Amino acid sequence: MGRIRVLALGATAVTRRELREALAGEEFELLAVVGAHPAALLRVEAARPDVVVVEQGITGPPWSRTVQELAAAATAGAVLAVVGRGADAPRSGAEALSAGAVDWLTREEPAEFAVSLAARVRECARRTRALASTAVRRAPSLEPSSECAPKIRAARTGRPACVAIGVSTGGPNALAALLPTLPEDFPLPILIVQHMPPVFTHNLASSLQSTCRVRVREAVDGDVLEPGLALLAPGDHHMALARRADGVRVVLHQGPQENFCRPAVDVMMRSVAEAFGGDVLAVILTGMGQDGLLGVQQLRALGAQVLVQDESSSVVWGMPGAVARAGLADAVLPLPEIAPEILRRVSPQRLAKGA
Repeated sequence: MGRIRVLALGATAVTRRELREALAGEEFELLAVVGAHPAALLRVEAARPDVVVVEQGITGPPWSRTVQELAAAATAGAVLAVVGRGADAPRSGAEALSAGAVDWLTREEPAEFAVSLAARVRECARRTRALASTAVRRAPSLEPSSECAPKIRAARTGRPACVAIGVSTGGPNALAALLPTLPEDFPLPILIVQHMPPVFTHNLASSLQSTCRVRVREAVDGDVLEPGLALLAPGDHHMALARRADGVRVVLHQGPQENFCRPAVDVMMRSVAEAFGGDVLAVILTGMGQDGLLGVQQLRALGAQVLVQDESSSVVWGMPGAVARAGLADAVLPLPEIAPEILRRVSPQRLAKGA
């Protein structure tokens, strides 16, 4: 796939030396190794690397903000975070994922660190390049509108029966801003696919539950959809639906990755279309790639409503941008305006009464 262009940020002279040694192979083109956040931002924007490696503790803003700004600058690449060993490593890794990193690893002994880092950089580059090439191949078939105008579609069949949310890079922060604004008596079930590894989805669901009035938890195979219950797909499992005599239930499985992801938004959206037809409100938030595009296309053809996050409030405008450019969105909105719009579409009586 050609040499992998890498820009690295190390917190100490020792780490910067280890980064150079780990990325000295012929497959890598090491653009720069720097130790300060401001200098790195300028270089990332100018050089457009495939992967930005950033170690926790570099000079600059707090950790999560550092990762967020690098992810926003690395529009054509991915951010890989390096955190210290110890009990705080999972928390620091989770912060990096929430802020827009696509993966993280802990500092190890120099030999082990070099092997782990090279492998993770390869995987990040493979995924981002594959997503980019997929977008190039698929975009023409969707006849995107230059003005992101919605396409003609089937008539809606009534109030949505379900809200389906797809999100990736920068998603934990987006969900933490959106879900707590929904009321306790929210009238519909909510399904969420967030690209995240196992364990982290459980932690994310627990964190969201502590701040939300709707119930939030990681989905379990066989769950029945209920109003006011938000189910988050567990890491490494696709989340689908099955309509049975006692209601619509969740089906978790480990089928092949789609869009290089498991869980995949497209898998959920297709299944939601099969279970509810066009009676769905689909929401696509910040994320790299275009997972969810084909599923939303299927839903939209059935008459579903579609909201997407706008570019200015997204960490990465890949997933929502793909849906918007294809003309599939009813509205392209800043993140703070999405929850009110959801309420307007699913519970107009509530807004009319000022509730």
